[in-house]
Amino acid sequence: MKEERILVIIESKNKVDTIKPYLPKNYIVMACNGHITELSDGSGYFNTGIDIEEGFKPDFKVSKSQLTTVKALKEQVKLADKVYLCTDPDREGESIAWALKEFLKIPTNKCYRATFHEITKNAVLKALENPRKIDNNLVHASHARQKLDKLLGYRMSSIARDNVGAKSVGRCQSAGLELIANREDSITSFIPDKYGELVATLTKDGQEFRAKYFNTNDRETKPSYSKCLEVFDIINKSLKKDGKFKVESIERKKIRSNPKPPFITSTFQQEVSSKLGISVEVAQSLAQKLFEGINVNGQHIALITYIRTDDASFSPEFLVNLEQFVKSKYGDKYYAPVRETKNSETAQEGHEAIRPIDLNMTPEMLKEHIKDEKLIKVYDIIYRRTIACAMAQSLTSETIYTLSQSGYLFNMTSKELIFDGYQKVYNYKEKEDEELIKVTFNEGELVKCSNLTVEEKETNPPARYKEATFIKELEKTGIGRPSTYSTIVKTLKDEGRGYCTLQKGYLIPTDKGMKLANFLKEKFPDLINVEYTSNMESDLDKIAKGKLDEIQFLNTFLNNMEKAIKKANVNSGEVLCPKCGAPMKIRKGQYGSFYGCTNYPNCDGVRKINKKY
Repeated sequence: MKEERILVIIESKNKVDTIKPYLPKNYIVMACNGHITELSDGSGYFNTGIDIEEGFKPDFKVSKSQLTTVKALKEQVKLADKVYLCTDPDREGESIAWALKEFLKIPTNKCYRATFHEITKNAVLKALENPRKIDNNLVHASHARQKLDKLLGYRMSSIARDNVGAKSVGRCQSAGLELIANREDSITSFIPDKYGELVATLTKDGQEFRAKYFNTNDRETKPSYSKCLEVFDIINKSLKKDGKFKVESIERKKIRSNPKPPFITSTFQQEVSSKLGISVEVAQSLAQKLFEGINVNGQHIALITYIRTDDASFSPEFLVNLEQFVKSKYGDKYYAPVRETKNSETAQEGHEAIRPIDLNMTPEMLKEHIKDEKLIKVYDIIYRRTIACAMAQSLTSETIYTLSQSGYLFNMTSKELIFDGYQKVYNYKEKEDEELIKVTFNEGELVKCSNLTVEEKETNPPARYKEATFIKELEKTGIGRPSTYSTIVKTLKDEGRGYCTLQKGYLIPTDKGMKLANFLKEKFPDLINVEYTSNMESDLDKIAKGKLDEIQFLNTFLNNMEKAIKKANVNSGEVLCPKCGAPMKIRKGQYGSFYGCTNYPNCDGVRKINKKY
């Protein structure tokens, strides 16, 4: 009996060398290199390739850059007895699988969809043993996103060009620009509050300590500068007599700290950006390499699970391995079950958190095979964060000393780590610890003051966004999804658009960016804003779950957009008939597409298509 010929199509060619050794010789593994199709310009609503009168019918065509790939895949499809579409396990991956089936003309009876969240032999074989059909709800959600973005982008970009000279408007990029512009407005309009800081330098057994005046029993109170000067004068006179501060009270407490939850896409990008100083775009690219696999001792091995996820949980099988690893390496006292983390309301929960595939593959081992230091650092932070998730709390002792002089109160705080717990593995500090006071003070004790100073200070405006804090805000406000965060940042930083610059790690809007943001806020307050964009993301999630119809969603959006444009009373970017002034629409003729008057046959005005529209 003839052996079946099985074709497995994946997205990235970098995965081929990883997956090929897992499969029998009758399996052919090929890569489609991402999307093979694109929405073609030249027809439909505002040259988008979307015919809104035909139920938002899209004009999908094979991308020119993919013609060679598609030809090669078609030849293999004809030879194959079965075809497995193993594109990524998300909406875009489902959309790519749909396009492969349609444009490679794969018969339904030999077409199978399979997904895996980690590239290991067991995961790949299990996926191929349990194929499914293409999920049309996910495809509809992906197509709705593509159509929505192009409808809004082409329509609103032409308006932005004609009115403020901006290059582009986008559903997520413009909402993100609004966040940055709003923060800049807050900084510009910020009026600082001035206050004083009165600090006493105390000495005991040859050591110096700083105690701060806090005015009342509320340690958060910031006294005025004039008040600090008044207290300074009173205390300074007293210090000339005996120079002593009295320890009025001592408060001791123990602080327990939990490890952070497992990495999801957004928290991974934030952590790598803030702790390692790596841009979001580079961080995502490095993580993709780790997911697809690298060469270790002549064998291509995948190192981490799928990197686009918003579910902060691990699989039950991995939790067992993680417990055994922590107990064997660090001892039972260091182990604690991974704490359940509530996912955000927008989480799709498609697959588990980002983690290493094999805990025995340590960063130290990989240093022998990986020369890229950034790649090692990214793997190291994923590896250590994962292990820390299953470790015990750290325990810190905090001591607060309250001292007095001339009836005025000061305090100083000391912290000392008692049990490191998860910090034994993962201790990327958010800020420096408080001063460690090794000398013990007793209640009622008199302590010598060697110096007393007062400084005038003022409150600071809100900080501009760094890439890490910006992504955190995108996630918080519901703009975009794990697969799009880095693209949003990249678009806003794009020099060709000129909306934002990156200075000393901060995203700063340019004059052009502020001008566009203010124009959209003034003219389209109900269309281009954070809340509306977040709601659209939620609707796309509903389409993916089969709870909302794609056409109904697009109709509602298009009606809202056209109403907003009419209400804005701006140059609408429409192509007008040179004969009668009526709007024109794209029509197809014997020699290609052209603009024809909507008053036809009463008016026969035509125009050539200008690609700027």
